[in-house]
Amino acid sequence: MKRKLTFLLLLVACVSVYAEKSPIKFGKVSLEELEMTVYEPDTSATAVVLCKYGYFNSSDLTYRLTRRVKILKKAGTEYSEYTFPGGGNVTIRGKVYNLVNGEIEEEKLKKESIFKEKVTEDYYRIRVAMPNIKVGTVFDIEISHPLLPSEFAFQEDIPVKHAEVKLEEATIISYRKRAIGHRPIVPKDRFTYQMLDVPAFKKEAYMSSVENYKSKFEFDILNISAHNYGFYSNYTTSWESVNDRLASDKYFGHAIMNGSSYLTKIKKSIEANYTSDIDKVKAAYDAIKKIKWNGIESVYSSSLSLSTLYKEGQANSAEINMMLMQLLMKLDLPAFPVVISTRDNGRLHRFYPSYTKLNYMMVWTVVDGKEYILDATEPFLPFGMLPKRCLNQYGRLVTNESGKWLDLDTDLQDKDVIMYELNVTDDMSMEGQINQYHYDYSAFNFRKSMNEYASNEEYLNTLENVYSGLTIKDYSVENMDILDKPVQEKYIVSIKNKIEVINDMALINPFLFEKMEDNPFKIEDRKFPVDFAYKSEKYLVSRINIPANYQFEEIPEPIKAILPDKTAMVLINYQAVGNTLTVTYRLKLNKPVYTVEEYQYLKSLYTAIINKHAEPIVIKRIQNEASL
Repeated sequence: MKRKLTFLLLLVACVSVYAEKSPIKFGKVSLEELEMTVYEPDTSATAVVLCKYGYFNSSDLTYRLTRRVKILKKAGTEYSEYTFPGGGNVTIRGKVYNLVNGEIEEEKLKKESIFKEKVTEDYYRIRVAMPNIKVGTVFDIEISHPLLPSEFAFQEDIPVKHAEVKLEEATIISYRKRAIGHRPIVPKDRFTYQMLDVPAFKKEAYMSSVENYKSKFEFDILNISAHNYGFYSNYTTSWESVNDRLASDKYFGHAIMNGSSYLTKIKKSIEANYTSDIDKVKAAYDAIKKIKWNGIESVYSSSLSLSTLYKEGQANSAEINMMLMQLLMKLDLPAFPVVISTRDNGRLHRFYPSYTKLNYMMVWTVVDGKEYILDATEPFLPFGMLPKRCLNQYGRLVTNESGKWLDLDTDLQDKDVIMYELNVTDDMSMEGQINQYHYDYSAFNFRKSMNEYASNEEYLNTLENVYSGLTIKDYSVENMDILDKPVQEKYIVSIKNKIEVINDMALINPFLFEKMEDNPFKIEDRKFPVDFAYKSEKYLVSRINIPANYQFEEIPEPIKAILPDKTAMVLINYQAVGNTLTVTYRLKLNKPVYTVEEYQYLKSLYTAIINKHAEPIVIKRIQNEASL
C-alpha cells in the first residue's frame, strides 16, 4: 500500500484547479475567542468546537483537518484528548492558548503528547493529549494525511459553531460519501458542505450507537485509476470487492492461512477425546478461549505470526478468532471469517460497501446443517452466544467466492428470576431467603462481574454497602463454571429499615431491591429507536409472612399492561391468604428494538411500573379486647 500511495502522489503533482478558502487558519486565535466564557446557543456546554474544517486537496490527494476547541467549564477539559484512526504517514500539529494577565500565552503540542498504537503495518490508533488545558483554554489541532478519512462529523458530543468540509474533485480517485444523521448537511457550493450552530448530540437511553445518528459524511474510496500510467486499483465498489481486498490483505487473509502447526498438539488432543463434530467445535472453542483478550477490537492481526501471539497467551479480538478458525480448519471442519462493525462503531449498510467501517472479526462454521457464529474473546461466554458489542444487525461472511450477509440477532435474552421468602419480625425487620436465577445474558454478565471480585466475601460486602439495611448471613452459588446452565444464587438475609411504621400500622414494599424508581425514558419526543440489544425478562415472586398479631389493611390493585402489538407486557398481581401475601411481578420485552413510534407506549409502560412499585402494602396491628 505504501509503494502504491507514493506512486500516486507522484502522479498527481500538478497544480490544483481550485483555490482553498478556509474559514479557519491554524494558530490564528482571536482575543474574543479567549475571552469567551459561555456559548450562548447552549449555556450548559462545557466546551464548544468553534470551527472544524476538512479540506481534500485534489492536486496532491491529501486531506487536512483543522479543529479549534474552546474549554468553558472544568468538565470540558476531557475534550482535550482526541483519538482517531490513521496510517503511519499522518502529520499532526497543535497549539494551546491561554489568557494570562491579559496576555496570550501559547504552547505547542509536543511529540511526547502524541501516542500511536500500531494495529497493523499501515494502520494506527492515534491519541493526542493537548497540554496545559484549563477553563478558558482555546486549542487548535491540525491533522494531515494522504487520501480521505473514514468520516467527517459535523456533529459531536459538544456543540459545533461552524463545521465545513471542502472536497475537491480529483480525476484519478473515485469515492463515495454517505450522509448520516437527522440534521441536513447544507451544500455551500459545488465542492463545499457546511453546518452552523450544530447542537451537541444528546445520547438517549438504550441507543445502539451514536455513530448511527450523528450528522456526518462517511467516506469510502471506490477505486484509484491512472490508466495513462498503467495503474488501477479497485477498493469498495461492491461488497464482493471488499471480500477480495480482505482475502488478499496480509494481516487478514494471509495471516489466517499463514501456518497453524502450533495448534497440532491441541488438534490431536481434541480428536483423541471427541468423535462428533459438534463436540470438536465446542472443544476448539474452549481451547482458544484460554488466550487472553487484550481488549483491542480489530478486524486485522497485528502480526503475521499467530503462533507467537498464541505462545504469549494474549492477543486482540481478530487474532484470537483467527486462531479459532485455524484450529477448526485443522480439524477438517468448515470455517470462514465474519467481519462486522461493532455496536459502538455504527451499523454496516448492505447497499453501501465499506472497507473502513469494519472493525471486528468472528468465525462462522456449520455442524449438522446448523450455522454458528463464534467469538472466542470472552472466557465466560457460552458456546453459540455473541457478546453484546457484536449484536449489530448484520455481519459479512468472507468466503473464497463472493461472501454473504449473516443475521446477528439472537433469540437469547437477559432473564432474571428472583424469589423472596421473608418473614416480618416483631421489630419490623425481615428475615428469610432470596433465591436468584440468571439466564443467558444475565448469567454471562453476572459471571463476568463476579470475576472482578477477589472473593465471594468481597462481593457480599459490596452488596451490603450498596443496599442499606441488608445483612447477608449465608450465601451459595451454583453453576458458575457450567456456562450453558443458569447461575443460581441463594442468600440467607436479614433486612432492616425497609418497613415504615406509623402508629399501629406499617408500610411494606414487596419489591425491595427490585423496586424501579427511575424511568429511563424521560424525554417527550424521542428521535431514535430504543435498542436493548436483546430480549429481556424480569420475573419476581415475593412471598411475605406478617406477624400473627397483624392483618392486611390495604393491598394495591393488580395491573396488566400490554403494548398494542404484544411485544412488551407487565403483570403485577397480589394475593393474600391468611398472614401471607404473594406478589408476582413479570416484565417482558419480547423484541430487542422498539421504533420511535412505539416509544410513547414503552414510556407509559415503565411509568405504570414505577407508579405500582411505589405503592406499599399496609398492615395493621390487631386490636384485641385486652388492649382496649
